[in-house]
Amino acid sequence: MPKATPKIIKQEVENAKGENLSFNMVEVEGGSFMMGLNGQYEDEKPAHEVRIDSFWAAEYLVTQELYEFVVGENPSNFLGKQRPVEQVDWYNAVEFCNALSKLAGLEPYYKIDKIQKDPNNENEEDEKRWLVEINDSSKGYRLPTEAEWEYSARGGHSWQEGYEYAGSNNLKEVGWYNENSHAETLPVGTKQSNQLGLYDMSGNVWEWCYDWYDGEYYKNSEDKNPLGAKKGDDRVVRGGSWFSNNRCRVADRIRYDPDNWSGVRGFRVFQG
Repeated sequence: MPKATPKIIKQEVENAKGENLSFNMVEVEGGSFMMGLNGQYEDEKPAHEVRIDSFWAAEYLVTQELYEFVVGENPSNFLGKQRPVEQVDWYNAVEFCNALSKLAGLEPYYKIDKIQKDPNNENEEDEKRWLVEINDSSKGYRLPTEAEWEYSARGGHSWQEGYEYAGSNNLKEVGWYNENSHAETLPVGTKQSNQLGLYDMSGNVWEWCYDWYDGEYYKNSEDKNPLGAKKGDDRVVRGGSWFSNNRCRVADRIRYDPDNWSGVRGFRVFQG
């Protein structure tokens, strides 16, 4: 089946220096899909139907160019303007989302309190434990929920062909992973996109999601716009990286400490 023609809007932002930079957001129409997989991994079971409202997803991972434009610094190990930013923890990602929203003239999506500790954060090794809450009235940029991420990676409601990876059953076509990456990140958008026109959803860098990780969550997940577990030790990351192989599958789930950063993790912004 041919790919859809995605609806794309160009977002242009201006920083404090008066410089301009643009990036593209792709419309993802809402619908229903089967989330998870009844395979060998227990935390992907059971496959269950989830309904998702429409939203927008960034065409590319956040690049080092965009991150530095917004934040003023680049923490990445594998340097390159069009390579994905990495060595960012979950807190860096939500801070970036708020900063990008402000540059775009939007109300920030997250309410971040760096003094008060999050009572839902059960990770005693997390040195930050900032209280991060959602501003429901905001249309600003944000991290995806785990359900939104998987829905996007699978191609949305109209193009679900059961691919193992985001846009193909052949990982080489759509992703940078341990057999072709030469142990480093690669510029975004240099592999095939998935059916929605989203790039690098399998491989290159893992993508932070909003959700707390819970290996049992699928057994009692909400069936519409689930936000994930209400508490936990770790946050969810999705999609695999340049270091991965089978973990680049669209159904694969993995967890990391929110304050843990690495050269294999970055993120993508969503909106709506």
